[in-house]
Amino acid sequence: MSKHDLNSPGLSSANQRIVLSAWARSLQEDAASFHVANEEPTNRRRFEIPADPTLEDWDPHTATFIQLFNISILYGPQWFLDAARDIDDEVLGLESTMLRLGYGAGARSLGEEVLYYAEDIPFYDDARLNVTSQSRDVRRLEAASPPDDTISMPLDALDHFFTIAAFGQGAEPIAGAGYDVFSDTVGQLMVLVSAAQRGKGYGTFMLARAAEECMFDGLLPQFVAQVGSEIGEKMANDVGFLLCGYRTSITFD
Repeated sequence: MSKHDLNSPGLSSANQRIVLSAWARSLQEDAASFHVANEEPTNRRRFEIPADPTLEDWDPHTATFIQLFNISILYGPQWFLDAARDIDDEVLGLESTMLRLGYGAGARSLGEEVLYYAEDIPFYDDARLNVTSQSRDVRRLEAASPPDDTISMPLDALDHFFTIAAFGQGAEPIAGAGYDVFSDTVGQLMVLVSAAQRGKGYGTFMLARAAEECMFDGLLPQFVAQVGSEIGEKMANDVGFLLCGYRTSITFD
């Protein structure tokens, strides 16, 4: 996937502003400066944000580089910002570059990710499925999933979550999804499918259903996938998510 032309055809201008405002609020930055810079694509601007322990959504012991539409954002300790200043965005966005800059501080990778947002999604009929929002069903689903898929955050720790199963007493959960509200206007989606049910389209169904719930709540859906994940990319494309940016993060000892 190319890191060029993230602004075209892409998300509408109005929704780009919603996304940029959400990131700005989370960083306690002036959203107007993000908007102005984004509307000047010939002069791409990088915003440097020093790590701050008072920022609720950001870990002061990390460095994160985000390429979003026509701007980029680098968050991290001041020494990291200084070291990265003369490095082009395309190079800085590489996991190897971030690790090299943070080597002296014991940097470990948190991965390279793709940022997707959706404005419109297809309708999926769930009339033949039993939808629940019970923590016990989430725990059953997590027990039937690989540990690596659930270690970052349990599904029932999200602000909103649900699972699906066939109708019938004791039916095992097939898949689950949910979202956290980010900076008041964005819903950060998460999808989990049991190991036995993968490859049958349930992940795509759950992504669409969670995105629909976000929209009903007045939120813009955001989906994050690992760079190179063919499954994540296919799910996002099938549901109608638009590639809008990239994120590379490291953490320090």
